Amino acid sequence: MTNTAPPCPMCANVMEAGVVVGRSPGVKFKKQMGVLGDIGGIRLTRGFGYQSVEALRCDACGTVVIPGS
Repeated sequence: MTNTAPPCPMCANVMEAGVVVGRSPGVKFKKQMGVLGDIGGIRLTRGFGYQSVEALRCDACGTVVIPGS
C-alpha cells in the first residue's frame, strides 16, 4: 500500500491505513446475501486460519476501502 492514502471517497477526509481481519473461510464480496451465505462471492482476504487484507478507513465517517490488487 502506498505511504500517502487517498482522500475518503464519501467525505474527502484523510484515511488511515490498516487491515481488515477475519477467520477462515475468509471475507468475501457478494452483490447480495442469499440462502448460500458465504458460499460463492469474491474472496477479499488471504491467509490460513486468520485472514487479512490491507485497507483504508476514514475516522470521520467510517468508510472502509479495500484497494484492488
